[in-house]
Amino acid sequence: METSWKEKGKVTESSHHPDVDTNVDIPAEDRRTLKIGMMANRLEMDPPLSIPTRQTSCRGSNHIHAVDTTKEAPPTSSKVPSDGILEESVSEMTTVLSNIIKHHARKNQRLASLEEDLTHAKLEEEKLKATIEALEKEKTEMNARVALMEKKDLHDLLEAKMEGF
Repeated sequence: METSWKEKGKVTESSHHPDVDTNVDIPAEDRRTLKIGMMANRLEMDPPLSIPTRQTSCRGSNHIHAVDTTKEAPPTSSKVPSDGILEESVSEMTTVLSNIIKHHARKNQRLASLEEDLTHAKLEEEKLKATIEALEKEKTEMNARVALMEKKDLHDLLEAKMEGF
């Protein structure tokens, strides 16, 4: 079941069950990654991707609950985050985007190199085809000469036998 970003932090199914823990503690690094993802989603004005869940089974029963694993602890105050946190998040996002751009540049460079190799291979293939055609034509001519020579030799041999009688 997909959960909207407004419902983030809530149990996605069967929230009435008392054994489902909705207070999941997330390490600081994961919270920072989550904040970056949320900021990116807000910038793109697109709804975020579905929230990752883990499955937990209740004691003594065979049904499974999907629990939101991205839940953050509720805010302790309604203060606006300080500029330092925002600058750090923007810096991290810039680093991530820079790495993505570098990765795509390397892929594009490799693709261009492969396209160049393919073009070179096609030219070599055309040259080899032309060489094969020339050799086959020469072979045909040689076979015709051999056939003519054999015919002449057979003719000369017949003449010699005729003269011998």
